[in-house]
Amino acid sequence: MKKILNLIALLGLVGLGQTNAATLAAGDIAIVAFQASGSPADSFSFATLKDVDAGTIIYFTDNGYSASGTVGFRGVTATDNDGNENVIKFTVGTGGLLAGKIVSSVSTFYSTSATGMWTKTGLLNSTTPAPVPAQTGSFASLAFANSGEQLTAFTSTNPNQPLLSGVTALYNFDNTNAYEASTSTATGELAPGLVQGTSAVLLDGAVNTKNYATFNFGAFTGSADQATWLTRFGTASNWTLGSAITDTADGTFSVVPEPSAQALLGIGMVALVAVRALRRGRSDS
Repeated sequence: MKKILNLIALLGLVGLGQTNAATLAAGDIAIVAFQASGSPADSFSFATLKDVDAGTIIYFTDNGYSASGTVGFRGVTATDNDGNENVIKFTVGTGGLLAGKIVSSVSTFYSTSATGMWTKTGLLNSTTPAPVPAQTGSFASLAFANSGEQLTAFTSTNPNQPLLSGVTALYNFDNTNAYEASTSTATGELAPGLVQGTSAVLLDGAVNTKNYATFNFGAFTGSADQATWLTRFGTASNWTLGSAITDTADGTFSVVPEPSAQALLGIGMVALVAVRALRRGRSDS
């Protein structure tokens, strides 16, 4: 009996050391820093709350989203693939990306096939031969306004027209103090699946021309699970806003991993064996 219980405990510890690294969902990453009027470029940073598989592509756009009327990212059509503003993408490197990483859009470390790479130039639609009708739209660095901006992270099953269809929204940053249908560069709503406070943060950055907003990691010590970190990220009072001009930075923080599906299955199987062993023991006595 004691040996069985020890085995269950051991498998539980193993399970806690593993995370699911499957398809990303809302809240699996978060935007944790924003810099308008940046030098040498505007920038932002995102944080991983789960392990991310090698080759995963995450898109980021400053096109606002409309959930009513003309639904979708502003200006995106079948022939205009980048909409009224811009889009870039990050491709996770061959080593994958562990939970607890902070990646800057101007990172020099995340610039190789091993660590991960940003794409900020080139046509979105690289289909050969070119589809009909002719399509336009290119990757381009995001340009932020200190008077009001939205930034959405997402994945897409449509690699040639990622903003048009197949979108799974992951996180939204908004510094306008309100959500509204996207009719300008300073307006936008939450894409489907995002929830303010858990997979989106809403800040008041339109006052006093605040150029940057950074989540205050220094206010928190130790590890926390994904849900706890998302609540922290989604709370406006946990952010520092100001008018300084600097670059967002890479970094790390500590995320308590969730048990993988395989580990949970293993624990369940051992528990079943334990129950059967107990029953046999009782029937033999």
